[in-house]
Amino acid sequence: MKFSRYCQDKWVSIFIFAVILFAGWGLLLLIETPIAVTCVIEGFYLAGLLLLFLHDFFSRKEFYDKLLEYAEDVNEIAYLSELITEPSFQEGQILYYILQKDEKYMNDRAASQEAELQEYKDYVEMWVHEIKTPIAVSRLIMENHRDEVTRSLSGEMNRIEKFIDQMLYYSKSSSLQDDYMIRAVSLKELVMSSVKEHAADMIAEKVTPKFEGLDIMVLTDLKWMRFVLGQIISNGVKYHSKERKPQLVFSAVRVGRKVCLSISDNGIGMPPEDVERVFRKGFTGSNGREYTKSTGIGLYLCDILCRKLGTKLSLTSVKGEGTVVSLEFLTAGEEGMKNITKM
Repeated sequence: MKFSRYCQDKWVSIFIFAVILFAGWGLLLLIETPIAVTCVIEGFYLAGLLLLFLHDFFSRKEFYDKLLEYAEDVNEIAYLSELITEPSFQEGQILYYILQKDEKYMNDRAASQEAELQEYKDYVEMWVHEIKTPIAVSRLIMENHRDEVTRSLSGEMNRIEKFIDQMLYYSKSSSLQDDYMIRAVSLKELVMSSVKEHAADMIAEKVTPKFEGLDIMVLTDLKWMRFVLGQIISNGVKYHSKERKPQLVFSAVRVGRKVCLSISDNGIGMPPEDVERVFRKGFTGSNGREYTKSTGIGLYLCDILCRKLGTKLSLTSVKGEGTVVSLEFLTAGEEGMKNITKM
């Protein structure tokens, strides 16, 4: 807060005091008061006014300067009243009171929103677990009445289950720290189990899997990483090319204490402008609009989960040639365990 700006704000008061000062000077001269006495009286009056203005200015300056400083530095601006001291002047006290009321309102709203969000998440998780019972019963009925219709329904049931799982993982993605366990996992078993879950879709689309150098132990969470691999496999199957025999190649290369797992396909690929935005929420790209319906959630979820698991996720693609998705894990040695502990 600058003194010049303060004076501009108080110009009416300064003008009134100046008029009174000169009017008093003229009155004292009119009644033939000695010049020395007049100067002393006017000097005391002027000094009193100056001290009054300076006291008011510095008290306001201290308050507003701290207010602006904390407003710039504090992440949660709703807690400003906790950091500043209640001022002595009335306008500052009114502002301080408003900040306190606003803080209480914001905290109450935040608590209410958080409670509603948690209630919604609990409902989604409960619904997902409940819906799996009729799905299992439906599968049992279809197994006991095998024909073309039930086989077709079984494929659609698989899609329903995948969407349900995607919804469950999406609801849990913001609180992943409460539901994961990093441990040593066989990369080969992890990949094989993920491929097995999507075997029906791969067989239907005649996609051939190939495996290279997967006999490595890595550090990850088995459940969450199976979901990530499932999304990548699903995309590889969904966007296969009809011009050549589709295949998915799972290959791993160990570099020092890290392992890079690459999942490459020979599908339709994607243009360069789509690659840069492929991990954005809701982004479907030209392939999602042209070839098949896409939610734009799968790879976004993969990116979120990998970040929280400490796994680097990257993607490269060439239009008309295919796509390569890479996952970088820590090896399950002593050094790897030390690094994962620091995360």
